[in-house]
Amino acid sequence: MAKRYTILCACGSSIATSTMVAAKLNDLLQKNNIEATIKKTTYGELDKEVKQLNPDLILSSTNLKEDFGVPCLNALPYLTGVGRAQLDQQILDILKELDK
Repeated sequence: MAKRYTILCACGSSIATSTMVAAKLNDLLQKNNIEATIKKTTYGELDKEVKQLNPDLILSSTNLKEDFGVPCLNALPYLTGVGRAQLDQQILDILKELDK
């Protein structure tokens, strides 16, 4: 049985930007038959959410300065469209590696 992943999408207010990122991430996961719980959060709540949910991956609308002990990717390509294919591949590669 394939693993069900937990992925956090973080932005400043957890309203618009993280919603866009979460929607595009969900599309990618569905196209690749990957099950995941996607949770939106704010930067201020990120540390608490990481401790609570133990996520497999964090997508952020900016570069994170803190090391949360899990892979963190800048989701800016999901907002601009520039580099989206590369971001998609990075996400898939990380999840594939975690499934080993």
